[in-house]
Amino acid sequence: MKILASDYDGTLRVNEKVESYDLDMIHKHRAAGNLFGLVTGRSMESIKAEIEGNGIEVDFVIANNGGVIYDKQFQKLRCIYMDTQAAQEIIAYIKSEECASYVINDGYHRHKYIVNEAIEDVKYGNIPTHAKDEVYQGMIAQLVVSLQDDSLAHTIAAYINQRFAAYAVAYVNVNCVDIVPVGISKADGITYLKERYGWEKENIYVIGDSYNDLPMLNAFHGFTLFHAKDEIKANAEAVFAQVGDCIKALQA
Repeated sequence: MKILASDYDGTLRVNEKVESYDLDMIHKHRAAGNLFGLVTGRSMESIKAEIEGNGIEVDFVIANNGGVIYDKQFQKLRCIYMDTQAAQEIIAYIKSEECASYVINDGYHRHKYIVNEAIEDVKYGNIPTHAKDEVYQGMIAQLVVSLQDDSLAHTIAAYINQRFAAYAVAYVNVNCVDIVPVGISKADGITYLKERYGWEKENIYVIGDSYNDLPMLNAFHGFTLFHAKDEIKANAEAVFAQVGDCIKALQA
């Protein structure tokens, strides 16, 4: 049995919808007795809608960059929350930067708060804004900062990874920075499932295209796509045009 864990945005879904070729190859992969799952920085609320809207067959879902894990029946297996005081201090710092908005993830839902209306919110412009965040104290599983400046994304991530190293870890992603509890990563999420179900490490394969995928690319058999940055490709065992081609190679 081979287990393939795929990043979603920029990996399985590159365009508006997941391509039928990739969906067909996922079906063939699972029909042969293998497992397929998604590992994403999205909230469970968001990725579940994508799974249902695209008809994606999954055996597991790892959301929040590893902090939230669900099985194929969408039953919660794990949810890790951030230290409340640290989360509030990080939010105060986010508000001081040139960001469009930030999103609080409570372990399932996401809640957006505007930082600067003058900045176009290319990441979360299509979701509604919430007025209050006090109710989420003690239940903040992830923070996501929405911005347009790649250099600022690296600056914010570096600051958080230094200033709040005991509480949180920040990952640069597309038009955003994902911030999760310390120790959480996509690799950690997969390792949790590995230990829960007794998977053999040599049978675990992963594919992703961005910086938050690096921990899992380095921990397991890691693949990426041709459009990924050179730094990502340098950490991959192989490079493919799309997920379906990766699955075809695993079937060989």
